Amino acid sequence: MRWLALLAVLAACASEPPPTAELASARAAVGHASTVARQYAPNELAAARAKLKLAEGAFARGDPVRARRLAEEAEVDAQLAQALSQNERSRQ
Repeated sequence: MRWLALLAVLAACASEPPPTAELASARAAVGHASTVARQYAPNELAAARAKLKLAEGAFARGDPVRARRLAEEAEVDAQLAQALSQNERSRQ
């Protein structure tokens, strides 16, 4: 019974498509946020960059599930950095 569960998990991992779209989207979001977030939201931008780097590492190691999750988190962090930056710029 345990072998069947293990085989099911391995089959699911093997069939996971590469997160190329998620990585590209995260890279674009981080790049877009970088222009203004360095000044107004450096911590959020640093978190986005760190998660993107971890996502790329997970992808390189063949862990598409972790890579996808981290890429999505990086994109959200970059969007937050950009939103905070825009808010601060408009407040000034």
